[in-house]
Amino acid sequence: MAADATDPAAMQTLFDRFGTELPPLEGIYLAAFAGRPALLSEMTDDDVTTMFRPKLDALALLHRRSLKSPVRHFVLFSSVSGLLGSRWLAHYTATSAFLDSFAGARRTMGLPATVVDWGLWKSLADVQKDATQISAESGLQPMADEVAIGALPLVMNPDAAVATVVVAADWPLLAAAYRTRGALRIVDDLLPAPEDVGKGESEFRTSLRSCPAEKRRDMLFDHVGALAATVMGMPPTEPLDPSAGFFQLGMDSLMSVTLQRALSESLGEFLPASVVFDYPTVYSLTDYLATVLPELLEIGATAVATQQATDSYHELTEAELLEQLSERLRGTQ
Repeated sequence: MAADATDPAAMQTLFDRFGTELPPLEGIYLAAFAGRPALLSEMTDDDVTTMFRPKLDALALLHRRSLKSPVRHFVLFSSVSGLLGSRWLAHYTATSAFLDSFAGARRTMGLPATVVDWGLWKSLADVQKDATQISAESGLQPMADEVAIGALPLVMNPDAAVATVVVAADWPLLAAAYRTRGALRIVDDLLPAPEDVGKGESEFRTSLRSCPAEKRRDMLFDHVGALAATVMGMPPTEPLDPSAGFFQLGMDSLMSVTLQRALSESLGEFLPASVVFDYPTVYSLTDYLATVLPELLEIGATAVATQQATDSYHELTEAELLEQLSERLRGTQ
């Protein structure tokens, strides 16, 4: 049967059938989505109304009906976007956050309530290719429908928390992607410690060590430029201006995360999520990485020591220089 969950008369007619024409009502499940993605700056009143009506208006009506016709289960399908935010779905994010709060309010009233903050279902991902690609680049991964459905009885257990997140994600990538826009502390406990990240022996790092010391910086410079060009989809034949800003060349926040991750993996070093924002050219990024890699730090230290020794010679008189040279020739130094 079908009925408009936002229509009081339609819901009255439907609920009157439970326990008479139909078996008694055991539970209410609200799973609704309507509307289109839109940036907040471009969102219209119609966008908001279209998104809110099947979720918030229906929720209010179903809640009132459940007070008159008590149920064992009152389950709200929400979204992890209510916790993480979404650039293109601020109105959907708002409804998800409201569902989380509303379920908590019902629990405090002694009423059954469960809210599930879902991640990306594979069946939805298969029909929304563009949105799925963006989600995957942000760390959210499609999860098999069977996995999601199998989790439902667990989160509906009376001893379960009022709200449960069920999501497949690459947490380090997700954290890095979202933290390009602001703090995201909610995933801190899901991330490996920085000292456990990027410590593997990579092919590039091995090559860097075997490279003559005087050529290592150039090798690193070429590596940074090649990775940046690859991330931005630039053809290998097109030279990348090392002094041009990455974001002037077309890099976006997701690309910056991809570059940060590629550098961390290829260098075998943990790099902060903001490293590409902080050093947004090939030149500046190479300069920074040269302060991180011991192979280049050793070269820098040797160069400094050599320069200091040279400077000390400049302070000697000609006679003192001749004396030191004579001592070295005699093998006393």
